[in-house]
Amino acid sequence: MVATEKRVNTAQLFTVIFILGMSLKMLMLPVLLLKTSGRDAVLGMTGVLISELVCLVAMLFALALAPEKKFAELLEGCIGKWATKILCVPFALFFVFKLLLLSGEVRIFFSENLFTEFSWSFYALPLFGLCIVLGKGTLRALGRTAQFLFPFIAAATVLMFALVGQLDYSELLPLGEYGVSGLVPDVFRHAMWYGDYSALLIFFGSVKRTKATTAIGIGSGAIASAVVLFFTLGLTASFSSVADLVRFGQNITGMSHYALGNVMQGRFDLILFCVWLFSAFVKAGVFAYAAVYLLRVAFPVGKTPCALGVGVVLYVGTLIWSSATAMHTFFMAYCAVPAFVMQFLVPVLALVSACMIRAKENKKGNRAKTAAQTGENENAS
Repeated sequence: MVATEKRVNTAQLFTVIFILGMSLKMLMLPVLLLKTSGRDAVLGMTGVLISELVCLVAMLFALALAPEKKFAELLEGCIGKWATKILCVPFALFFVFKLLLLSGEVRIFFSENLFTEFSWSFYALPLFGLCIVLGKGTLRALGRTAQFLFPFIAAATVLMFALVGQLDYSELLPLGEYGVSGLVPDVFRHAMWYGDYSALLIFFGSVKRTKATTAIGIGSGAIASAVVLFFTLGLTASFSSVADLVRFGQNITGMSHYALGNVMQGRFDLILFCVWLFSAFVKAGVFAYAAVYLLRVAFPVGKTPCALGVGVVLYVGTLIWSSATAMHTFFMAYCAVPAFVMQFLVPVLALVSACMIRAKENKKGNRAKTAAQTGENENAS
């Protein structure tokens, strides 16, 4: 059992859920969908956000049903110890690939906007160093980091939308002109870019719950989804007619320039976007912690060597691809199916396992109650 003072509280869980639901999807997914689906990117993103909220609700209900159980303990009660160890390996790889994808998005943003002549092999080191530190740290430290940075991330998000100014939302129409048959494959192909609430598995058994924790968590996810959808609406309204001209990494800065009609507005927007990018770093920490946790369930290894191993794999892996767009191609071609399956499998397993454990506990409690009543009746007679 986790000591109460070392648990993540509801406010910290709120900030983690908000960051998981918002950062990576705003950074790149809207422009990817815009390039493949045109105006229908809005519909595709809406479908993605709805499916994510369903997964979030499942995870939060599982957390409420078995608040004292770790994710591995839930699985062991459902499928057994060895099956749990085996299953945790692909789950860990899933989060390692998520980290590689996130590093690619960060790489595109900085190489397009700030360090055009600087080698990625050098400025990747601080990012993966952060992953190692947070991966071998504690959930309490991770939650407090998210809570500390949340006001800056929220303020930068609000100011980003203020920079966009007035948009002509009539450019969003007509929606659905290509039909669902053309939209679904585009959404499926980008499965690695969403499904981030599966990372909440690390908080099982470590949340200091209140009666409002579940409702607050769902509210946080709903707010994050609204932010992403509003951003997608603005991006589509800005670039729906010139989607082919939008470069990766320029979707945020380009939208503000386009809306204000002045590409010489200065670099104030980039300062805001760099502050907002703290959300990506927090998400990297959550993914790193999840990868380390799952690997330690599968293999008898300490936190520090496991985190160092993950960091080395990330650094070597990110150097394999000559560019982040090549990484995009790989993830869309080979990782879409596993990512789509795993992001739903984790919430389903968590909820089913939590329901089974709750049913066993209720049955055990009923038996104890019946035995006690029987003993009282015998004594009375």
